[in-house]
Formats: sequence, structure tokens, C-alpha cells
Amino acid sequence: HNNWYPGQLLDDERYTEKDVDVLARRAFRAWSEFQPVSRSTANRHQVFRKVSYGPLLDIFVIDMRSCRDANSGGTQPGAIAPDGGILGTEQARWLIRALAASKATWKVIQ
Repeated sequence: HNNWYPGQLLDDERYTEKDVDVLARRAFRAWSEFQPVSRSTANRHQVFRKVSYGPLLDIFVIDMRSCRDANSGGTQPGAIAPDGGILGTEQARWLIRALAASKATWKVIQ
């Protein structure tokens, strides 16, 4: 069950740590220590990136969990979020720019 929100305090006896923000930081640290993700960018929490394999292939790795925009009230007229939605505004803009700039024959979004 993954339905935590920032600032939430858990009321669950199974957890010794009740602060969701602390748990989220610990989870991200554990994930990043065991994943082959470069941390050379200025923002060490940024997961989305482009990986190039020569002139033929660019892989665009996106993060649809931690970058997403806040949930809307569900009152917008269209079915699509006005900004970045599940990608988040910053990541969506990055992806559009990176895809447009890519000269690779094949472009894969993962």
C-alpha cells in the first residue's frame, strides 16, 4: 500500500518511524545506493536522464513517481492535466527539449 503524502504522520503500530518524509528519504537513499544511476547532476534527487548508445540510440529514462505534479481537484475541463501531470512540469519540459535535440536514429522513452 503506497498512499503516503508529504508531511503525513503515520498512525500505524507496525512503524517505529512515523514521519513519512523521513521514510521517503530513507527509501530514496536505499534505492539510489542499489541502482546504477549516476549522481553527477546538480540535483542529486533527479532520476530522469538521457543515456546515449552511439549515434543510433538515445534512451530517455523518466520518473513518473517522484517528479509528478500535485494531484488536481479533478475539476479541470479536459482529461489531460494542464501542466506536466504524471511527469511533472520540469521533467515534461526537459523531455520535450531533449527529444527535439536528439539526433539519434532511435529514441526510446523508458
